[in-house]
Amino acid sequence: MATPWDSSSSRLWGALGQASSVAQLVGVDALGLVSMVVQAALAARRHRDACVRLAQHVELVGGLLGELELDELMRREATRRPLEQLGAALRRCYALATACQDCGYLRRLLLGGRMADELCAAQHEIDMFIRLIPLIALVDNSTNTRRAMVSSIEIW
Repeated sequence: MATPWDSSSSRLWGALGQASSVAQLVGVDALGLVSMVVQAALAARRHRDACVRLAQHVELVGGLLGELELDELMRREATRRPLEQLGAALRRCYALATACQDCGYLRRLLLGGRMADELCAAQHEIDMFIRLIPLIALVDNSTNTRRAMVSSIEIW
């Protein structure tokens, strides 16, 4: 027998999947997703504090990404995969922040705890990427250094 929780949970995931699909169809890059997440999080009515913290974490990621040559990084397998995973995480964050903009009483009552858990999980996932971006930059720098050394050897 379905409980009210099952029904509300399926509606939550339906809304999240719909928002995520919209972001995927548009083909927004990581920096564009950062902006979208921040705007959606700051417009949230439910779980406002958690959404603001998420927006702050996402802004940190955006600042770090802005310093990288993303087009170059996307050409290499070692750096492309984590950046693609970051894009998926940002799409999930956008879907969560968008879902927090709805402020219906019944929905808030039924999904309050679940949404708070989801926002916390999203924040932890973004934290992981904050720690991962310097490693991506290190891989990029070592690749560029090797190319420069090979180029200088070929010149001699």
